Amino acid sequence: MFKEAFERLNNEQKQAVTTLNPHLLVVAPAGTGKTNVITLRTAYLMKQGVAPENILCLTFTNKAAKEMRDRITRLNPQEITKLTVKTFHAFCYTLISQEKEQSHFSFPCTILDEVDSDAVLHDLLEEKGLKDEPFYFPELRSFIENIKRFSLGFERDKRYTYSFLVKAYWEEQRKNKGKISSFLSRYGLELLIGYIQRLKEINCVDFMDLVVEAHYLLEQEQIQTKWQGRYHYIQVDEMQDTSIREYNLIKKLAQSNHLALFGDFNQTIYEWRGSSPKSMITDFKKDFSPVLLHLKINYRSTQLLLQAANDYIASSALYPSVCLTTSEKVGDKIHVVEAATKSQEIQLLAQLIQREQAEEEEQGSLAILTRNNEYAKNISHYFNHVGIPCTLIEDTKFFRKKEIKDILDFVAYGVNERNNQALSRLCKHPYMGMGEWLLKRLEHTKDCYMYLHDWFHTSSKDPYMPLWEGYKHDQLIVLDVESTGLDTTHDEIVQIAAICYGEGGVKEQLNLLVKPTRLVGSSYYVHGFSDELLQEKGQQPEEALKALLKLIAGKVVIGHNVNYDLQIIRSSLERYKLPDLAMSEVYDTLDLAYKVYPTLENYKLETLSKLIKTKYTPNHNALYDILATSEILTHLLFKIQEKRGERLEAIEAYYPYLTEYKEKLNKVKVYLLSHPLADTLAYLMNDCQFKDYYDGSAVKALRELYRIADAIYEEGLSLKDNHIQLLTYASLHYSELEQTIYFKNRIPIITIHQAKGLEFDKVYVAGCNERTFPSAKSIRDNHLEEERRLFYVAMTRPRRKLTLTYHNEAPRSYFVDTIAEKYKEYKRYSQMN
Repeated sequence: MFKEAFERLNNEQKQAVTTLNPHLLVVAPAGTGKTNVITLRTAYLMKQGVAPENILCLTFTNKAAKEMRDRITRLNPQEITKLTVKTFHAFCYTLISQEKEQSHFSFPCTILDEVDSDAVLHDLLEEKGLKDEPFYFPELRSFIENIKRFSLGFERDKRYTYSFLVKAYWEEQRKNKGKISSFLSRYGLELLIGYIQRLKEINCVDFMDLVVEAHYLLEQEQIQTKWQGRYHYIQVDEMQDTSIREYNLIKKLAQSNHLALFGDFNQTIYEWRGSSPKSMITDFKKDFSPVLLHLKINYRSTQLLLQAANDYIASSALYPSVCLTTSEKVGDKIHVVEAATKSQEIQLLAQLIQREQAEEEEQGSLAILTRNNEYAKNISHYFNHVGIPCTLIEDTKFFRKKEIKDILDFVAYGVNERNNQALSRLCKHPYMGMGEWLLKRLEHTKDCYMYLHDWFHTSSKDPYMPLWEGYKHDQLIVLDVESTGLDTTHDEIVQIAAICYGEGGVKEQLNLLVKPTRLVGSSYYVHGFSDELLQEKGQQPEEALKALLKLIAGKVVIGHNVNYDLQIIRSSLERYKLPDLAMSEVYDTLDLAYKVYPTLENYKLETLSKLIKTKYTPNHNALYDILATSEILTHLLFKIQEKRGERLEAIEAYYPYLTEYKEKLNKVKVYLLSHPLADTLAYLMNDCQFKDYYDGSAVKALRELYRIADAIYEEGLSLKDNHIQLLTYASLHYSELEQTIYFKNRIPIITIHQAKGLEFDKVYVAGCNERTFPSAKSIRDNHLEEERRLFYVAMTRPRRKLTLTYHNEAPRSYFVDTIAEKYKEYKRYSQMN
């Protein structure tokens, strides 16, 4: 199959596939077969003996990643599971999760999508009495993202000093004559700090956190060396969407390896998000001296559309790029259609489409593109009024649907109890039916260390009572394990350390080396135990686990980021067919530390040890780590007990109203943590009567969620890891078009940004007027070059026919006038009646 596909390539494409050394820069304009080239190059690498696990393919959309993975699967189905094909953010999450012990994050944390991030900001504004202040909400969201991105330009010790960062950011804005919002200059720092602290509180991260944290980890020499050794060949698609910060991360991975970048400068439309292809390519050429190749043959457009796009590039002073077409069809001229008013333009679009659908036997795919969402909504409103089936981007955001987010909230809380945002929404769900008055009161008891999730935590009314009683009776177990890696399903324990302690000091101690069945590999540099030492001194895993079970039975277990330890222990118990852990309660010193010290930069064991000045210093030897943890726990426990009186007052006031809701939530949580999500969904719909809460379309969407959950379920992962995988999938797929599902028998009305990477037989671009396209903001801020490129992206979406429409309430866009007259045919509204 590879041979036949390779033979069909043109000479430039073949050269791109077979050029493996040294580094490669491939300029690939729209329609030149870039994805096919990357796919075949990946297959060629494996044919040349490169192991699939040593190949990394990065792109910037889930659609592109899925398409690439599907194509590679067709060529080489046996090796696809060993290959890494991910979006940039998904790769960052993978890196962070596999280096969790060195991360600022507490796993399992939850990735917030845009809706959830906005909800955090809305709550914050309300709490601070700023909700009615005049400001543009997207500016606040962008400000927080920009500060996080901006922080990467500084040394690590400066990145979390937010007052310094914000001051430096405003100075740079003034220097560059950027617009400074009066609202953000007054409240920006306060809201930034509040947002960051809130995410720590609920143990969640946003998309920019993934990039910043991945940078932080790869700056550590040991981690960087490990990941450089993993990927020998790195291929980056859509390189024009890459920011300097993202390029610097890729550069860290690619040193001493092979790096290939693919893309099209003229499709750079995300500079507002930080992409800077000119600077990035300058750095790439300087850092790697790549071979430069141009793909010049277009396989998408008619002769006329391609020539028009080529000439548009030349007359717009964009990156020089001339493509040749393989099409034998000259094709129709570009229709430029004039209407008197904006409303008549929309009516005209409807007439044109209805006429074409009536007259043409071969319909083909069709889309309406706009510069902004408002224009798309206006068109959609009219189309729905006259009965033309259409869909907006909002309709395609499957994971934004309320019924889907409802179910995912149960999952998010199940795997991350600290996610109070998800828990708050669950309390309002019809299944729970908690009154607003009670929820508000439960959310305002943080001063006595009672966060919302603490009300649901244990069978005890005071969530800290089992911990205190365990301390008083010397029944606390502090444990830690070291392992061959961080994959809780497949990696193996090499050391188990645990102490039983309390007010009377350490009563029992367990410190066992364990013989793994696999080599320790690079984990040796973390724990220091060699394969030879473990085989000589280690116990058989089954015997070591039995000793741990005996020590733990009936006691309270504590650890620092203890979820990881418990997961890998449970995985080992299952492997050796031993009974589950039988502890009475579980606490995490990381969670306790956040409540007592909510403003720390991070909550690593080392950080807390220095703060509290522990006698024992954590050093990745499990025994020393738990001795330090026990000191930290004692300190935190006494701090928490100082507020016991206030806590008991709150419990006396509100607990009588809580029992019913606690039982309902615990019922679902227990089922969810012991069953695959597909089974849990069936349980919710039938046993918990969720089907009574949703209409037919919502139930249909939930069936689709069932299908997705079942499709991505991995037998080799634990139930909890599968739940985490689904949440990650949902967050990272949040903002993308699911084209195959939602475009069927409907006309997509989408922005040009949303259409990037898509193609249609016929395309209508509406609103081709000054101050709409280009936008008023881009004219005001003098960002017209990106608008020119955006128009080029619109021109290169159709395969057969392009229609541009405008109205006379504003001047026609000069982008339309930039297209040479020989490629255009003008039509007026009156001609269409």
